[in-house]
Order: sequence, then C-alpha cells, then structure tokens
Amino acid sequence: MRPYDHVIIGGGVVGASVAYHLACMEVGSVLLLERNELASAASSRAAGLLLQVTAKPTKTPLALLTRQIINTLEDELSDTVGFHGVGSLRVAVSDDCQSELDTVADDAARHGIAIQWLDTEDARSLVPWLDSSRANRIAFFPTDGYVDPYLLATAYARAARGRGVEFRLRTAVEDIVVEKGQVTGVKTSGGEIACGNVIDAGGAWASLLSAQVGFLLPMAPVRSHYWITAPDDALGGDHPVVLLPDAAAYTRPDVDSLLLGIQEPHSATFDARDLPNDPAAFSPTTGDEHWDILADAADRVGQFYPGVADIEVASYVCGLSCYTPDGQIVLGPVPGVSGFLAAAGCCGSGVMLSAGMGAAIADLALGRAPQFDISPFRPDRFGRVDPYSIDFRASCAGARARKSR
Repeated sequence: MRPYDHVIIGGGVVGASVAYHLACMEVGSVLLLERNELASAASSRAAGLLLQVTAKPTKTPLALLTRQIINTLEDELSDTVGFHGVGSLRVAVSDDCQSELDTVADDAARHGIAIQWLDTEDARSLVPWLDSSRANRIAFFPTDGYVDPYLLATAYARAARGRGVEFRLRTAVEDIVVEKGQVTGVKTSGGEIACGNVIDAGGAWASLLSAQVGFLLPMAPVRSHYWITAPDDALGGDHPVVLLPDAAAYTRPDVDSLLLGIQEPHSATFDARDLPNDPAAFSPTTGDEHWDILADAADRVGQFYPGVADIEVASYVCGLSCYTPDGQIVLGPVPGVSGFLAAAGCCGSGVMLSAGMGAAIADLALGRAPQFDISPFRPDRFGRVDPYSIDFRASCAGARARKSR
C-alpha cells in the first residue's frame, strides 16, 4: 500500500475536522480510517450545543473557530450543516452560578461575543415555559445555538474528500508501528500502511490506541444522556438553548419538542477495554434506571419549568463522552514517541470544539505552533495514570458532575 503523510484514526466529528483542516493546508497525503461508519458513535448521539463561551475560558478560541467554520463549510458545500442560530439563555440563581456567569460574560467581552442582560419578562418572551423569577442573573448570547452533529461531522468529511483526503471505512486499526521512537505506520484489518504521523481521534477507544505506543491517555468513558419530549406546541419553536446550572440541566428545541439534558451527581463510567468494537452493540444504560434519574431531577428542574412533572417523554438518548479529571480536553503529542498526536477526551464538548481541535492538530502535524494556547490540554499533564482504575474513573465522573456549560 502507498505511504501517507498523515493517518487519522476515528471518523467522528473530531477526526473528520482534523482531516478537513489538514486538507485545507495542502500538506501532503491524508488518510482517515474508521472501523465502522462515519459519526456512528458519540458524534451521532450528541446534543450538538454550540456555545462560544463557557466556564472554561481556555476553550473559547476553539469554540469560536467552530462557530466560524460553519459558514465556511456551508459556502464550500452549498449545503446546510444543520446549524440553528437560536442563541443561548443562561440563568443563574445561586452566588456561585452568578459569579460563574459574570466570568463567562467577561470572557465574551474579551472576544467580542455579543451578550445581552435580560430581566424575567425578557426571558419569558424568548422562552415562554421558563420561570426565571428566582434568577439573579440572566444573560442571552444571540450568536450561540445548536447544530446537527451528524451533519456537521459528515460536512467536514465531504469537504475533506473534495480536497483530496482518502477515507477507508470498516477498516480497523490493530496496531501502531513504532521504530526507534518514531511512528512509521499502522497495521489494519486491510493490511499495513506506512505513514509519518498518526492522529488518535478514537473517542471512547482512544486510550486503547495510545496504549500501543506506550502512553495511556488520561480520560475515561462516562455516560451522557438526554430526554426528548413528545411534540408539544407549548415547548416547540425556535427558542434559545437554555442553561440552568443551578438545576444541573440544559434544554434546547428539537423539532416541535424539548430536549432535556441532566447532569448526574454520580455518572456511570466504563473501562474502555470492555467496550465493544461496534457502538451500536452497546448501551451505557440498561433497564429503567434513566427514569429514576429523570424523576430525581424533577424537583430542581421544576423550579424553572413548573410543568416538567407532566411532560410526555418520547425518546431517551444515551452515549459515552470521555472526560478527564479537570474537565479539559486531551490535545497534542504524547510523550515518548514522535509522530503520535491525540485529539480526544472531549468532555462532552467535541462538537463545539471540533474545528479548534482539528486546526490545532493540523498545525502540530506540520511542526507549527497552533494559533491558540493548548498547554492546558497536554496529554501528559497528570503524569502517567491508569485510566481504567475505579478511582480514576470516579474523578472523571466528578468532572462531568461539576461541568457548567
């Protein structure tokens, strides 16, 4: 088989973004390998929130790039990527949440991101079902929204193909070939492929890939999930994404329905070694446990949406998001081997950060400094860890429980 300059492992939204950004730089031959279908794991099950500022300012430049790249992709493909520019409404009651929202607002101002401070009536005019009477801060970010994650991932892939990137689906990577501390290729179910760089965008399986070069990525698969109501005129419409940090919940519109996401105090975690190769063969939730989680959250959500106890739920969607103990992504070279780059540990923000992650990895693959600071995301920032241990997985679940959008 012909050699490639860059091989990307993983065909989710992050891997496809890396492919696109490498192609835009016209830097040689690029091959993306995916053992199933494109965007068939976490990307297809994500809620797709696109928030330009969050409680972690380190992520803002990456999210801004994603918001900008949407217009670029739509122009390039003459097609939509499923972006809904409905804005985001953020409601804070407690002192801690007020302080956090003030910090987010300051970060928005630094980056020129529009923000409007609202009163209760303003908020109700945007979201009729919302009771924000207890709120001490309400902010509206009009240029935020949400995107169809599958359409975004496949848009990256289509644009990358149009620029010469090769894709091989249903091709599993079985080993990474390293010679004298340098990646030289990958062994796949279709044979060995020589290459200069390997980019690990393997999602929940990324640490299994990095283990083949002697370094375990500091991340663990953690359950993420949301519920979608039956169609309801009172809930439908293009109202903003609503963030309710005091209730550890968020909502967004979903085809005349309401999507409701809830952060659990103790999320289920999994040993990546136990995951099946095909994500369609696995669910992180069994039985009726998810109904108990929804019931447990009803009181706190009900403070903002009094009708929550009476909603009719039509769908429940669950999947795996890979979290790190500090809630920061894993991005950059792993120690001890040249030519192996990680783009993983997305902490539930892979869609939102996809363009920034892709651009940074493309720069690193070319030996260039990324356009923004990625030092907080270093794969080796915790030293060497055992990501399969119960204690480490618990620390990752704690990061999800503490996450503020």
